[in-house]
Amino acid sequence: MTGARRGPWLHIALFALAGAPAAGCFRLSDPVFAMQDIRAQEPSEAGRSLIFGTIVVDEFAAGDLDIVSLAKVGPGMERGHRGTNRVSLFRAFTRRSMKDGNFIIEVEPGIYELESFTTSGWMQPRTWTSRDEVRRGTRVVVTRPGIYDIGTLRVAMGHSSGFERSYDVARSMDPNPERQAVLQKAIAGTRWAKVSMAPMVAGAPATAAMTPSGP
Repeated sequence: MTGARRGPWLHIALFALAGAPAAGCFRLSDPVFAMQDIRAQEPSEAGRSLIFGTIVVDEFAAGDLDIVSLAKVGPGMERGHRGTNRVSLFRAFTRRSMKDGNFIIEVEPGIYELESFTTSGWMQPRTWTSRDEVRRGTRVVVTRPGIYDIGTLRVAMGHSSGFERSYDVARSMDPNPERQAVLQKAIAGTRWAKVSMAPMVAGAPATAAMTPSGP
């Protein structure tokens, strides 16, 4: 299996919004869950694909990912949502689908874009919702069954004016051995290990400001 193809950096942006349901509540199962690595479930049915990605927020105590949501925007007028999270009350009894910014989501054929993701730094959840240009920049077209690596999205503080904070996001499709090791371990022993990596092409370049509200 080979890594994702090298592609251009894509500068994009997101809104960061406060007010998501609390996801940082302590559970007795948390120590068990914390020790688990990402592990893919067996494909739920024939023809499915696996989307693999990484989101990193370069901010002190930003926290780990809690939720990643993809919007299905095609083909045609077909619409829907696919996602994954780590906030289930029974999460210690299921395979972990995200850790340390990495995530995997099983999908059927279609066209997908990053809709939003939630982090929980400082015990205060924040939901980062994509603008239209961001969504287009993260678009992935899932055709034949495969593993689709959407690369790494790195969120960093941009220009700020007064009390208004602005964030920029850079998308990198450069191969990363550590990320590929996470993916290989996640699919080991499952039918996904026999599925080939799909060639990826970075989306069209886009730039925008991101103005979060909340903490």
